[in-house]
Amino acid sequence: MKMLKSIKMFGILSLVCLVTLSMISAAAADPNVCRDLPVSANPGDTITVTLDITLDGADKTVIEDNVPAGWVVSNPSGSGSVVDANTVSWIDINAAPGVAQFTYDVTIPGSAALATYTFDGEFDLAVAAPGVQPIDCDTQMDIVAAPGPRPADEPNVCRDLPVSAVPGETITVILDITLDGADKTVVEDNVPAGWVVSNPSGSGSVVDANTVSWIDINAAPGVAQFTYDVTIPGSAVPGTYTFDGEFDLAVAAPGVQPIDCDTQMDVIAGPGPGPVDEPNVCRDLPVSAVPGETITVILDITLDGADKTVIEDNVPAGWIVSNPSNGGSVVDADTVSWIDANAAPGVAQFTYDVTIPGSAALGTYTFVGVFDLAVAAPGLQPIDCETQMDVVEVPECPVTEYDPIVIEPCWNFMSVPFALNNSSVEFVLADINYTNLVYWNTAANNGTGLWEIPTEFEPLKAYWIESNESVDQMISSEVLEPLTPAVPPTMTVYPGWNAIGYTDSMAILPAELMLGSIDESYMVVIGPYDSATGMYEQVGHNGETGVISGIHVGTDIFDMGPYEGFWVYVTQEDTLAGF
Repeated sequence: MKMLKSIKMFGILSLVCLVTLSMISAAAADPNVCRDLPVSANPGDTITVTLDITLDGADKTVIEDNVPAGWVVSNPSGSGSVVDANTVSWIDINAAPGVAQFTYDVTIPGSAALATYTFDGEFDLAVAAPGVQPIDCDTQMDIVAAPGPRPADEPNVCRDLPVSAVPGETITVILDITLDGADKTVVEDNVPAGWVVSNPSGSGSVVDANTVSWIDINAAPGVAQFTYDVTIPGSAVPGTYTFDGEFDLAVAAPGVQPIDCDTQMDVIAGPGPGPVDEPNVCRDLPVSAVPGETITVILDITLDGADKTVIEDNVPAGWIVSNPSNGGSVVDADTVSWIDANAAPGVAQFTYDVTIPGSAALGTYTFVGVFDLAVAAPGLQPIDCETQMDVVEVPECPVTEYDPIVIEPCWNFMSVPFALNNSSVEFVLADINYTNLVYWNTAANNGTGLWEIPTEFEPLKAYWIESNESVDQMISSEVLEPLTPAVPPTMTVYPGWNAIGYTDSMAILPAELMLGSIDESYMVVIGPYDSATGMYEQVGHNGETGVISGIHVGTDIFDMGPYEGFWVYVTQEDTLAGF
């Protein structure tokens, strides 16, 4: 059997596999979804599909229905959603559907061939087995040729009701409309006294609490089905109830007629309380934690049949409990409890925090707890589900290796590729013998520029450093430790020549990409500087491509790399963004 598209999309099955219930009722295999289709329709019709749901034993909602290829779904009731043009779904892994019917509309293409078409859907309404099952009952319907002119007395409205429902439930009523010969719309339906109508489809309106209508004396209904919801009062007495409605779909005779087909439905008693031994407490723990960490423990509570609260949980020796939710109390350093002999917990979860000692040895640790949620037997029982968790090593942060910066004899034009953990010149150049270190500040001296002696190395700035040594020196990768976390750098560039650096420590990129943030503001970029020859290697011209002449190239092939410095000529103030 194929997996539901919507489950593939949202990863529902993987979540369902993690959900555990300790006990389920004997009826858990009973939930069902039964599709109700019209016998036939014409090309271009819009029909309503009804999914009748058997709720006994249902404790989750996974329903997906697929219509024939090329047909288009719309208007799923309740919390349904359109997955794609021919798929509709309802997904809630934490709750049963709540209503005994879902509906959705399907528009048949006007070009549909006359043939028998198949619907293909699946459902899973119970956390327990059997899992995903096919939607049954009606799986096929016929597309037939549109009828020719018929006598004007053939229009009809036929009501479709669930067989039964329980007090407090909301159901959907379907009015199937025979459109042959219809040329006006007068449809009114009345539900039993005290029941409340809502959500009439299309242009329908709520007349009063138990009456709904569709009125248009100038046009036929246009669709083959109307729907509306009805909420049955929680105080409704079990018994048989009658619906009473009328319609008139033709200007000609016979006039107002009663809505036929289903006129009655039964209200039956809701399910009684489960056995008193069903309450449960299930512990939810992280898989692992590290010494010194504080974790949150969740106690999932099955409230069915609960009429008192006695819950105590004990953490491993030396661990410290705190912050119990919902009136819980700390009994001692490693014990937390909730006690109320006169009332059930009232909520489906309690939580508390646990601090693991920083000195905790690595290994598997056990939680031990008990609960008693019912005055009747069986009495105290162990808290189940997860009883153990692992304490593991603190993960080491990844260490990235960076190349050293080579300082050659004479002048060097250099930059740092990121914000440094320690950016002071004194620290970075501690092992370097140099005679001069300067930075060109374009904005200084009223915009005429000024050479400055820096005290910090900053990304996106390029620095000139002069070495009188006869051999290469290296600024080691150990001192080029990046600041973590760090915001990507930005730098204001000003009209004139600006000394800029490069901020990708691992890759060489073209200037066209690296200088994209100032693309409208710069004309030329020059660099890198070759200390051995005392010359720049390339001159890049913004807006040009390929080799222009000699070292003059377009910025699409002007390479910029780590640790290098560049000159960029800017025509207006702008912001250069690093990576």
